[in-house]
Amino acid sequence: MIYLDNGATTFPKPEVVYQAMDTFARTGAVNAGRGAYAAARAADQMIKNVRAGLISLMDAREQAQVVLTPSVTIALNQIIYGQAWTENSIAYVSPYEHNSVLRPLHVLSQKIGFQVLELPLAEDLSIDLAKTAAMFEKNPPSFVAVTAVSNVTGYILPHREIFRLARRYGAFNLLDGSQAVGLIRLPFAQTMADAICFAGHKTLYGPFGIAGFLIKNSAKLQVTLAGGTGTKSEDLSMPTSLPGSMEAGSKDTVAIAGLEAALKWLPSIKPLEHERAMAAHFIEEAGKIDGVELYCAPGGLQNQAGVVSFGVRGFKAIEVAAILDNKYDIAVRAGHHCAALIHQHLGSNKYAGTVRVSPGYFNTIEDIDVLLTALRNLDRSQLESVADDILRGAC
Repeated sequence: MIYLDNGATTFPKPEVVYQAMDTFARTGAVNAGRGAYAAARAADQMIKNVRAGLISLMDAREQAQVVLTPSVTIALNQIIYGQAWTENSIAYVSPYEHNSVLRPLHVLSQKIGFQVLELPLAEDLSIDLAKTAAMFEKNPPSFVAVTAVSNVTGYILPHREIFRLARRYGAFNLLDGSQAVGLIRLPFAQTMADAICFAGHKTLYGPFGIAGFLIKNSAKLQVTLAGGTGTKSEDLSMPTSLPGSMEAGSKDTVAIAGLEAALKWLPSIKPLEHERAMAAHFIEEAGKIDGVELYCAPGGLQNQAGVVSFGVRGFKAIEVAAILDNKYDIAVRAGHHCAALIHQHLGSNKYAGTVRVSPGYFNTIEDIDVLLTALRNLDRSQLESVADDILRGAC
């Protein structure tokens, strides 16, 4: 299989991640922070090491706390539900946001009555900073959510400039780093964010089951999940300080062992350079293929991560993906990628979404060339051997 769906999860993982998880699962997978015996203390120390590794990765010493969660969706929900919303609040989102941001905000806005507004786009679909400043002046933000990298087009958004504008009004700035932490440099203070979310299984090259967020020391969140923390069990109130106030329940220590190994491995590679080279090659060559319509970052390669989307005239996105899988054993994603807002601006609904190509560190230019050859030879007759249930699989 040629795997080009790293935007969903990076695969394969570095060998050291598999080894670390296997060893820990067999020799030390006890409940961290729940015992005074040696294995429990060792598991607890491993968690401290991971927190320190994430702080180091984002240059956040003495600036932020690390909260660990089972998934980045949970992390985003904890931050969004943890705000002190009122009916007068105003939340802003970029049109590139994922449903893990949009849906919690929608649920809360329906319940409480506050507004959720879209940041404006320029004609080339970049964020229009001048219009953003004017919007903020007219309707001052309480909360601003921006993804660092679009999971549809690979656009690296100008989060720092957006957040700098929002800070004038005291807004809480949330950076969704699911597609970015580990891929691009995000020094915590320079991002102007109050919190940055990360997904262990994506650009950090760790496993499923471990994610979280870095949050500014001075930030306040309401408790949204209560339960055992391994501390002060006689007190029914949750801890008041971070990270304990946000970390109810046992942690997946096997997944954390994998993330620890990934964090040690990451400094040895240059993932953005590698992914951008493959994206550039695909954009250049696919743009020459009749019928292929590309959706990539505005402003050229300097704003482009590895993710690129496209549509093919005469095909739905899922049909192209099904042919690539069935005939060429190429794995890509088709549909709206849980980010339907941006598709309205792209005009990609005519294809029922896009076909997304998201190379990772373990892909090669040769993988991209196989994909390009497949696209040059695409034909509707290749759909005859594709089952109907597969063609209904886009989302």
